[in-house]
Amino acid sequence: MARIELKDINKSFGEHQAVKGLDMTIEDGELLVLLGPSGCGKSTTMNMIAGLEDASSGQILFNGRDVTDIAPFERNVAMVFQSSLLYPHLTARKNIRMSLKRTKLSSAEIDKRVEDAATTVDVTHLLDKFPAHLSGGERQRVATAKAIVRQPDCFLLDEPLSALDAALRLSLRSELVNLQKRLHTTMIFVTHDQVEAMTMGDRIGVMRDGRLEQIGSPTDIYNEPQTLFVAGFVGAPPMNFFDGAIEETATGKVFANADMRVPLTGSAAELDPRARVVLAIRPHLMELCEEGPESVPLKVYAIEQLGNEAIVVCDGPNDNRIRVVVAPGYSAQIGSTIHARFNADVAHFFDPATERVIPKLTKAAA
Repeated sequence: MARIELKDINKSFGEHQAVKGLDMTIEDGELLVLLGPSGCGKSTTMNMIAGLEDASSGQILFNGRDVTDIAPFERNVAMVFQSSLLYPHLTARKNIRMSLKRTKLSSAEIDKRVEDAATTVDVTHLLDKFPAHLSGGERQRVATAKAIVRQPDCFLLDEPLSALDAALRLSLRSELVNLQKRLHTTMIFVTHDQVEAMTMGDRIGVMRDGRLEQIGSPTDIYNEPQTLFVAGFVGAPPMNFFDGAIEETATGKVFANADMRVPLTGSAAELDPRARVVLAIRPHLMELCEEGPESVPLKVYAIEQLGNEAIVVCDGPNDNRIRVVVAPGYSAQIGSTIHARFNADVAHFFDPATERVIPKLTKAAA
């Protein structure tokens, strides 16, 4: 097992800086998910941990040992990629054995390890088949067995499920979580799929443009986003954003713009007045209502029926796309105007200049 520390890691490819000042610790036995859009630096970070890429500067430590300049095979890590990377001319058994080719283990010990790894991921019945005769999910299981058989200190998985169909992804992600908990090994999982991140990770590190935006438990990332990017990237459907200002009135503070005036209650009422602010609220925390002084006018753009609920997609103030979760079967004319409301106390407020969250005083005190 390994406790992995990244200290001020930077990586540049010519003029392009792919990773910028990354500081992060992955605890021994933890499943950490690196989440972010394509090109954010998550795969580059994983490759530096594996030793496949050299860091331009900074330190990488395994259990306190500096491995920054150590060759990949000396780090005792195993990787599983989006493509299963199996040798097409070898059976599944021989593919798994290849991971132990450079070891000094006896043939009998290698055979035992192969059988144990195959049993762990339920591919014993596939060992004598060639990759061409395996399904995509079976190939990924064999690739996982190929990683397990080395008994590494850390597993690195780079979008291993993205090429599979939806049903298979659902099945394999729970299998991977179960496997990681049974083996009690450190695992780093890279994905751009926030559902995978939320359902798999002990913690999630959200990356953008080579920087770590926020790291925390799935609950923390979802309920307490620290930046506008995290607020918009994590959650399905994504958060709604409203541009406006916090104003002081005779009856109390309000969030206001040209289309709406929402009273600030609870901890939100303790926010200082400011000319520019972004209010963010989850779609399920909004509800449709009759037109009124506190309602938000919205123009229906589309309606998505999901069976257990429906999502009304609307054009809102400042050309923002706004979503409201409603009961299944809801219908409205496309292009018609509807109204919605929400409690600002459960909203998040962000500074548009810094894109950082504005702390509510009550929560800060708590």
